[in-house]
Amino acid sequence: MHIVAFVVLFILFMIVIGSAAWASFSAASWVPTWKKDLKRILDLANLKSGETLYDLGCGDGRILEYAAENYEIKEAVGFEISLIPYIFAKLRASFAQGHKKMRVVYGDLFRVNLKEVDVVVCFLMPAAIKKLKPKFEKELKSGARVVSYVFEVPGWKPTEVSKTEKELAVFVYHR
Repeated sequence: MHIVAFVVLFILFMIVIGSAAWASFSAASWVPTWKKDLKRILDLANLKSGETLYDLGCGDGRILEYAAENYEIKEAVGFEISLIPYIFAKLRASFAQGHKKMRVVYGDLFRVNLKEVDVVVCFLMPAAIKKLKPKFEKELKSGARVVSYVFEVPGWKPTEVSKTEKELAVFVYHR
């Protein structure tokens, strides 16, 4: 009986570690967005009533929660492939005041359909942003905004940059 329990725990451990490793290598390690930057990021996104926001690599879902609770959006959808942050995001989405406007999807952000999205928010490593750039160019509708926390989209000229000595950069792009 002890060997079965050990094998089950080992398999669970490997799933958790494997999902975290895959997320780290494919897009970014889980580094939470600073709470003090949530309002600035979403104000720069210029969210309008009835719009849909996607957070690619949503981590613990804090951007989704802030957007759902403070803006008149239709929906805030997050995509996460690392198991532990995904569980935290699902819990946050279940108990948040704006839970009816929040959805968290366990899945690969590179496979997300972006055709109907109004705003994409991401806090990803430069290599992941570079990999997403052609997808943004192909799928995002005219007028959609991309808001990248910390890192730029290579080759694009931001319509707005928010950065001071004490703040991390936020880059805003309009399609």
